[in-house]
Amino acid sequence: MVTHSLPQPQPSPFAAVDAKRIAGNTLALVLHAAVFAVLLVPSTWTPPAKPEPKPMTVLPTWVPPVEIEVMPAPPTQIERPRPRPDPSPQPVLQPVAVDPAPVVEVGSEPAYDVDPGPPVEDSFDIGTPQVATLAYDVYPAPRYPRQALRSGATGTVLLRVLVDEQGRPQEVVIETSSGHRELDRAARDQVLAKWRFHPATHQGRAIRAYALVPIGFDLP
Repeated sequence: MVTHSLPQPQPSPFAAVDAKRIAGNTLALVLHAAVFAVLLVPSTWTPPAKPEPKPMTVLPTWVPPVEIEVMPAPPTQIERPRPRPDPSPQPVLQPVAVDPAPVVEVGSEPAYDVDPGPPVEDSFDIGTPQVATLAYDVYPAPRYPRQALRSGATGTVLLRVLVDEQGRPQEVVIETSSGHRELDRAARDQVLAKWRFHPATHQGRAIRAYALVPIGFDLP
């Protein structure tokens, strides 16, 4: 005896689908669509109108006037005529008679002219200027020559200076050399251009005179 077994029923593919999940997703889609549709609708809201300003009414306030005190006018001064002084009588000058005859002293002798002698010559020529000790008024030191500084040259220069009545050097002569031409030249040029002396005097007057000026050049 042959027994045939009946085929078992297969489960449906839609059985695994959760009905609740489908319903939830559908509801979410519907809500999103509704919100989107609301956003697409143009807005018709208008802002409220501003209230019109009401006019302000200002009532005038009466202010009483200020009383001003009137000062009385000063009394008018009456000018009284001043009494005029009586002119005093002027003294009358009486003419005095003058005797035109000259008065001669009896027994006087006539004066004789005195010979004053030869005129005195006002001469102040003292001759050749002499050597004197003069004070220095302005005496800036000369610059050390660059060439002498490099070579280490030192020495003392004795200058013979002719000073005029104003104390200015007129000529400068090297009386004793320092042994270096650069040092002698620097000392002579500086004294002639920059130095000023107190001039010599004779009988209260300034005169020309010579001065001996030593200038030393030393290195530290």
